[in-house]
Parts: sequence; C-alpha cells; structure tokens
Amino acid sequence: SDLELLSQPEDVTVASGETAVITVDAVGEDMTYTWYYRNAGASGFTRTDTFTGDTYSLKMTSARSGRQVYCVVTDGSGNTVATDVVTLYIA
Repeated sequence: SDLELLSQPEDVTVASGETAVITVDAVGEDMTYTWYYRNAGASGFTRTDTFTGDTYSLKMTSARSGRQVYCVVTDGSGNTVATDVVTLYIA
C-alpha cells in the first residue's frame, strides 16, 4: 500500500469559543477521510459525517472539552490507516 500517514495529529488546547483544528497529513491515491469522536464520559466513538476532508474543526465550549477525535483514511484501493486519538481541551 502506498497509503501513509506523514505525521500524527496532536492534542489541541484552545480558549473557550475558539476553534480547535485537527489536520491529517497523509499521502495516497483518491483518499477519503472518515472522522470519529467521543465526548468526555461517553462509552464509544461515533462517526461524524460533518467533516469529510482532511481537517476537523470544532468551536470549543465547556461541554466539548475532553472530546477525543481520530480519523480513518481510506485510499482508492481500499487500504486504510487510522490516526492516533487526539483530545481537545479548553485552556
């Protein structure tokens, strides 16, 4: 597979009301991006269809502090690679 993550996303800390941004740095052919999130205290991850590109951005509120996010990248041949799970925090 030529699908590869060039780097892993990092945890993000921003002030309340600011936007936390996570970007996937991957190379491959005809890539698609599927994002999953889990709010603090939730049991499992939920797929989101809000973001379908290489960037996940979320305006941070206290209710969203501690949200965990990861992305699964799929290429045109069906190969997949998942990022590390990152956590969004409010400063």
